[in-house]
Amino acid sequence: MFTDVHEAIAYIESKRSKRSIDAFRDTLNKCHILMKQKNMIHIAGTNGKGSTVNYLRSILNAHGYKVGTFTSPYLICHNDRIRVDDIPISDEDLLKYVNQYYAIIEEDGLSMFEIDVLIMLAYFQSLDLDYRIIETGIGGMNDKTNVIDPIVSAITNIGLDHQKQLGDIYDIINEKMGIIKPHQMFITSETKGTILARFQEQCDAMGAVMYVVPEYQVSRYPFHFRYRDMAFTLENQGIYQVTNARLALTIASKLIKLDPIVTQPAIEHASWKGRYETLDYQGVKVDIDGAHNMPGIKALLQTLRVKKEEDVAIVFSCLNDRDVDEMLEAMLKAGYHVYITTFQDERAIDLSSIAPRPHLTIVNSFIEAMQTAYIKKQHIVVTGSLHFISRVRKYLIDLQTQDTKNQ
Repeated sequence: MFTDVHEAIAYIESKRSKRSIDAFRDTLNKCHILMKQKNMIHIAGTNGKGSTVNYLRSILNAHGYKVGTFTSPYLICHNDRIRVDDIPISDEDLLKYVNQYYAIIEEDGLSMFEIDVLIMLAYFQSLDLDYRIIETGIGGMNDKTNVIDPIVSAITNIGLDHQKQLGDIYDIINEKMGIIKPHQMFITSETKGTILARFQEQCDAMGAVMYVVPEYQVSRYPFHFRYRDMAFTLENQGIYQVTNARLALTIASKLIKLDPIVTQPAIEHASWKGRYETLDYQGVKVDIDGAHNMPGIKALLQTLRVKKEEDVAIVFSCLNDRDVDEMLEAMLKAGYHVYITTFQDERAIDLSSIAPRPHLTIVNSFIEAMQTAYIKKQHIVVTGSLHFISRVRKYLIDLQTQDTKNQ
């Protein structure tokens, strides 16, 4: 049993195992944890899941509803994954649930993600929530969040990611659409016709009703867009957030009557840390963005282009299961100098595997990469992995805190 939350979190994060979703469902049943709870919403997709969750939460909060959310990975601390009205689960509650279910965690050999889902469901079950918005981890059909019984399922988009776990694009489509449930609503902002046709086939087979969010083109910054009779302007955010916001608005419109007076600020003032988030580094602007696959990198480069950002250096690192060469080539072809580095994580990229090329600098530590980019450029973009930008973000905020103390 744990008395310190940091020890409990270290224990959770040490758990690595592979079990079937049926085995996990059996564990939840043994714990008497409900998988069907009031107004569950399930969100999957290659990119944009967390942002869509956050926009939807913001809309529902603005209309007076109490909302639980589950997202991953965390950016600041482990508690961030499980929130109510954007407030992370307390250390006390997290510690309570780890201790309460410690015996079954050990007996059944739960993984870190399974522990997180178990605690989330137990925590939400104990609260009087109006809505529960739950993001998948990886995939959909076999993701451990897919034990839930939602009233709405949504997929942001489909792209190549996690191929080692999920397979090729056809396997990924089948895996993601495994969250579609019989006789329920399914909503997507995917635009590719072949994928939409496959979604429709699945919905028809399951008696589900499918809604598609129409594509909306924006080409100038700030990003203006409309939804029904409402107009919105997104500033200091990535261009990709227009699609995520419109998906969240569509889901919300199926659940509640939208009040334009509160909906507009709910969208425009919503922020999601690590998604084109601007920080300061000794007077130089730093944008950190969680792009971690080719679709994400393309969306980031589109944002930089439309915003007409100049004098930019990119500090990049990623996990070792990524197609690093393809992402590097895209950034270099766009005309940016890239500083590729690594960070403390057992899954981080091995720099010895990177071939030298023009306008690419290999740097052994991200702190050194930041210092070098600072000398060369007036604007630094940090990207490549949510795990990586989490480390850089903490470093930058710690620097700012230290500077404030020294003033």
